[in-house]
Amino acid sequence: MESPIDKASHRIATGAPSGFVVSLLVHAAAFLLAGLLVVFTVVQKQEPKFVPPKAVDRPKMQLKRPQVKPSKSARPRPSNRIVVKSQISTLPDIQLPELGGIGDGLTDGLGGLELMPDMEGVNIYGSNRSIGNDLEGVYYDLKFTRSGVYNPMSDDEWRILFNKFIRNDWNPGIFSKFYRSPNKLYTTCFLLPSTVSAMAPAAFGMPEEMSSGGHWIIHYKGKLVYKEKITFRFWVSADDSLAIRVDKNLVVAASASNPASNGNVRAPKMFGSIWESSSMDSDKYVIGQWYGVVGDWITLEPGVPRDMEVVATDNLHEAAQFIVAVEVQGEEYPRSKYGGPILPIFKTAEITRDHLDEIYRYLPDNEICCTNGPVFRDY
Repeated sequence: MESPIDKASHRIATGAPSGFVVSLLVHAAAFLLAGLLVVFTVVQKQEPKFVPPKAVDRPKMQLKRPQVKPSKSARPRPSNRIVVKSQISTLPDIQLPELGGIGDGLTDGLGGLELMPDMEGVNIYGSNRSIGNDLEGVYYDLKFTRSGVYNPMSDDEWRILFNKFIRNDWNPGIFSKFYRSPNKLYTTCFLLPSTVSAMAPAAFGMPEEMSSGGHWIIHYKGKLVYKEKITFRFWVSADDSLAIRVDKNLVVAASASNPASNGNVRAPKMFGSIWESSSMDSDKYVIGQWYGVVGDWITLEPGVPRDMEVVATDNLHEAAQFIVAVEVQGEEYPRSKYGGPILPIFKTAEITRDHLDEIYRYLPDNEICCTNGPVFRDY
């Protein structure tokens, strides 16, 4: 039989584990609840709100309207318009020309205006466009002042003025008081058969009321060059006068001498003692309508250009003629009916077919050759 002490000790021993477990469960539940509160508490973050800044009060300026007083005299300048009159050129009928041309030129008489060529075609004084290998011509009319007022001069005054130009290093300032055409022409040859003198001012675009012949001067400038070494001389036939210089040295000068007169009657000496030909053939053979003057020999080195100037002038109001041919040293040439050589024309480019047709209209037969001979260029 158990004693009361043994029963009490047995109850304490058997009840102690149950109380501990209960306490442990209570504390575990408390910790779990606290963890849930800490871990699973959602912190809601408030979104930032934009607060606009305060407006800046800027001072405003009072603008004043500018007061501009227009000038009563101020007017817009009129615009200058360049009016170009176009010309429709018609193609001439193609005809094969003869070697030396057709007709007898002026041997049948001057004939008045029937000698005036058709200026709508080729201009035998030159073209208004340069090809680069040509000579540029400037026209001076001594019958008009620089402003275009008609002021005729005598033949003696014209002759003195032209001589002054030649003796003063071919200075164009000599003609500063006279009318100069604003138009320039460019030529590759000098073959102007006898035609009316008024053809020159018309060719340079002079107004109709100023297109009269006589007392005019044309000054050409360019380069003289050949691809090979060559020695030659110019033959010149002129009405009224023509002169050529190379590197400022006068190599030929001719004035009109009429073969129809009794003997070789020359006009009064245009060049005086400035230059005289040394050739026995000078003033001996007819070229065109006048005796040909033979120039000095010239030698060109291959491809070396030299300055060349040609001046042509006419006195009377009737006909004008300027022919420049070339004789190459050592060459043989056929002979004309007058006994002189049929020489090739001086040229810096091949003469076009249209130009040839215009020349052949007025060039006498078998006195000059237009297709053969040297072409003075560096290629």
